[in-house]
Amino acid sequence: MSGAAGASARPVAGARAAQLLAARLPQAVLRREEGYGEETVVIAREHLVVAAELLRDDADGLYTMPLFVTAVDWPDREPQAPRFDIVYQLRSLHFNDTCRLVVQVTEADATVPTLERVFAGMDWHERECYDLFGIVFTGHHDLLRILLPDDWEGHPLRKDYVSFGEPVAFTHNLQWALPAQERPRDMPGASR
Repeated sequence: MSGAAGASARPVAGARAAQLLAARLPQAVLRREEGYGEETVVIAREHLVVAAELLRDDADGLYTMPLFVTAVDWPDREPQAPRFDIVYQLRSLHFNDTCRLVVQVTEADATVPTLERVFAGMDWHERECYDLFGIVFTGHHDLLRILLPDDWEGHPLRKDYVSFGEPVAFTHNLQWALPAQERPRDMPGASR
């Protein structure tokens, strides 16, 4: 069969985790967002560790495999909303599901509690995020740079990072990052 009537509805990835958190730890859930067949749960920073432990240990979750932690920099979002989204992707092999947790932090207080005691190996993911974005994982046993030299200044994946004296050209900042004659005509945002 073809069409909507014959298609089986695919479960939304992360819905299991979102429902578990909403039922058992509602004070941790700031909001839930669904898009592209996935559900993201925005978590209050102070509840991150407890939420991760619940997702890992509860029989309805069993999200035991951390896939990554990274950050997304939204410099134009402050002061209305926090600049950084700290993004955690977890996997439940038992239920063949993934979930995404997001914690939002400001540039002035870019800290989140470490999850290295919740998930084995998370310490390396956190060190990379610290190195490239400058996010501080409080309680981490050895938060040092992992990719760049210890004396490196700045965090290269921040959108306001200046590389070797020249601003990095993103599609949203081509006006100030590149002179008009150097802007590629076929690049998205080149006409801004």
